[in-house]
Amino acid sequence: MSNEFKKKLDKLKRKQSETAIKFINTNQNKISAGLGLKISMDFIVSIVVGVLIGLGLDKIFSSNPVFFIIFLLLGVIAGFLNLYRTVIKIENKK
Repeated sequence: MSNEFKKKLDKLKRKQSETAIKFINTNQNKISAGLGLKISMDFIVSIVVGVLIGLGLDKIFSSNPVFFIIFLLLGVIAGFLNLYRTVIKIENKK
């Protein structure tokens, strides 16, 4: 092989490896963003559902915010439990 051909071939290989690295980094960022969105949505939805159930029960039974407080706390606990389960799954995959 001629020297010029080797240089062109090396340049092409470097370009391909740079493109592959950019692709991997882009996919890693998408995975991280998706995981962050999943964790935050799990946490927020648990709290919102707990609040709505508590408000509904307070309205049905005409009570002061007894059920609201109880189900708010249950929603927060459920949110943290979902967060914990997700982190455990991530740790097991590594």
